[in-house]
Amino acid sequence: MATVATKQSKRPTNPTTLATASMVVLQSTKPTPTVAAVKTDASASKPKRRKKPRAERIQKQNAHFEVVLEAARAATQILRARGLSCAIFGSLASKLYGCSRVPKDVDLLVSQNVDEEPPAHRDDIFVPQPQLTAEELKDLILRANSQHFYLKMPRDPAAEYRILWYRQKYQGPECKVDILVPGTMHLPFLNPQRINWVQELPLVPFSLLLFHKLKGWDDHCKAEEAHYRRRQQQDAADVAKLLALRHWMKSLKGSKLLDDEELFDEEFKVLTKERVKLYCEAFNDRAKEWKELGFETGCI
Repeated sequence: MATVATKQSKRPTNPTTLATASMVVLQSTKPTPTVAAVKTDASASKPKRRKKPRAERIQKQNAHFEVVLEAARAATQILRARGLSCAIFGSLASKLYGCSRVPKDVDLLVSQNVDEEPPAHRDDIFVPQPQLTAEELKDLILRANSQHFYLKMPRDPAAEYRILWYRQKYQGPECKVDILVPGTMHLPFLNPQRINWVQELPLVPFSLLLFHKLKGWDDHCKAEEAHYRRRQQQDAADVAKLLALRHWMKSLKGSKLLDDEELFDEEFKVLTKERVKLYCEAFNDRAKEWKELGFETGCI
């Protein structure tokens, strides 16, 4: 009886074939790089931005500060020449009072005197002049000196206001000039006798500056937008630097600051007391200065 032999299939024994198969297996089991790893490799390949030397940064800051001072002098001269009382507040006022940070722009509070009764020596009909709005004040400055002042569109194209800027020359160094009127952000009508003059520039009273810097810190802490919230650290540092100005702080001690009805309305008084406690809660080491000004800090 004949038997049928069956062939068994054999695996390839060629060394070259085996080596190729092994490489395929190894490549298939190699882990795929993650997105994070790819990003890390890409960022590592980018050249690092060279940090400018300190002397160069200081020179640039000083040059910009000169532009800011020019803008402040030009704007205040135009306003005062037209009988409008104005005073600088914000970071420029802080710098002129003695803080070290170089301001980026100019903030101006413009108070307008409006006669409620006609002068005794006049026989003609008296018509009180209306208060100029911030936009009208910007236009006034622009018309007086269009060579150095100009208006820019804000980021929001639907906004009705324009931003006033000062420049030394066309396409040259420039800085922003903010114009505010009494009633905005609890800013008061400022009697000219309350203005402090430093380097021939009018400044808001130191107490008004300090409390509004504190307001700026609180507003930015509560802001919804991330770019505003990031400003709170700089605001807190500005408040700390103002508190460290011994000469001006000494002038405030012993007086009931918030009782000054010319500068602070009732709502602002209540909010300032709350802000002082919040600031001291965040920066306990500054509670001593606020206590010396007569505030309750909530700190032991």
